[in-house]
Amino acid sequence: MQMTRINKDIDTAIDRAYKWMVLAESLQKKYSSPKYPAWRRRRGVLNRIRSYHRRARNILEDWARKSSLKIVRLAMRLQYALAREDLTGLIESLRKMPKNHRTRLIIMGYSRLGKWIDWQSAKHGAPLATVDPRDTSSECPQCDSKLDENGYRRLKCSRCGFEAYREVIGKLNIRKRAMKILGIKVISGGVLAPSQPPNDRCKHIDGGTNEQLKVIWG
Repeated sequence: MQMTRINKDIDTAIDRAYKWMVLAESLQKKYSSPKYPAWRRRRGVLNRIRSYHRRARNILEDWARKSSLKIVRLAMRLQYALAREDLTGLIESLRKMPKNHRTRLIIMGYSRLGKWIDWQSAKHGAPLATVDPRDTSSECPQCDSKLDENGYRRLKCSRCGFEAYREVIGKLNIRKRAMKILGIKVISGGVLAPSQPPNDRCKHIDGGTNEQLKVIWG
């Protein structure tokens, strides 16, 4: 029996917006010469180019608005707080990269999603903490020591022996920092076990201290 592997592309908001940006660029090239961008003087072509850019922006705006609303509604239903990294530094570093369309769209996507999460959480009253992203994926969430590489995307603490994938470590550190911002005591030595919720919105769920506050990572 022969098995055939099927690769299916995932259609993302960035991909859909990118297609419109490419169309806009192709029109600019079509109606330009090395010495003069003629498309700027042709009203019909200029309007089409602007409409393509507008569609790309609208796709990202709609994606960020709907995604943030789903996140906040889920947090409210499960009585979670929200935490996200402050990606201002990442966005600024991306701005220094070559100005291709995909880079610009990623910048737009990051900034829009962050702003919409902030707005939706404030509107619906969901607790939100924005944390410093420095060393979230390289610092031990149990003892704050520097982690060492221990295989592909795995890190291990030489001090306390904690080991996990880089993505998991990042999430745990975001959770830990968010709890501190929200005024929840982090018990040293136990991976982020909270003692008390910051307010009535973060209710005690099942009697265990680890469940008094859960954090969705943004």
